Amino acid sequence: MSDQLPELIDPVVFAERRSHIVGMLGLQRLDRLSDFLFNQEGELQVDLQFYKGGKVPIIEGRIKGHLNLTCQSCMQPLDWFVDKTVKIGMVQSIEQADRLEEGFEPMMVEDNKMSLPAIIEDEVIIALPDYPRHANECFQFTSTEKLPEPQIEEQEPDNPFSVLAKLKITGDQ
Repeated sequence: MSDQLPELIDPVVFAERRSHIVGMLGLQRLDRLSDFLFNQEGELQVDLQFYKGGKVPIIEGRIKGHLNLTCQSCMQPLDWFVDKTVKIGMVQSIEQADRLEEGFEPMMVEDNKMSLPAIIEDEVIIALPDYPRHANECFQFTSTEKLPEPQIEEQEPDNPFSVLAKLKITGDQ
C-alpha cells in the first residue's frame, strides 16, 4: 500500500466532521525518526478518529508498524514492533489541558493547520525505547587471546606560556 495520508490537517474541522483517517505512512516522511532508524524502509499503519470532547478536538486511535532501529550496542539493525495507542486532546490553554479526561495527552494547538506526519512521528518517538538494543549479547568474543593492556602516557599539563618560554630561551623575536 502506498503512502496516502494528508500532509496538513485542521484538527478542529476534522473533529467537527468526526473524520476517520485510515492509511499507511512511509517512514521516509518522518525526518526526526530517521535518527533512530537503521534504514527508512517500511510503513506505519495509521487509524485515527477525530471527534469533539466538549469544546476540545480529540484524536484517538492506533499506530502500528515494524521499524528497523539501530542497536546502540552493536550498531546493527534491530527489528522493533510499534503498537501505540493514541489519545490526544488538542488544547489552546493550560486550563483546557487540566480538564482533559484521564489518559489523554494534551497537545497545544496554535494554528488551524497541523502536520499529520509530525503528530504521528511524535507518538512513535515516544513509544521507542530509551536505549534500543538486542535482548541478548550483541558481541561474542570467541578468541581466548588476551587483549593488550592500554598504554597510558604521563603528560604534563599544557602551560599557556610555554611558547613564550621557548622564545626566551632561543632568543627568537
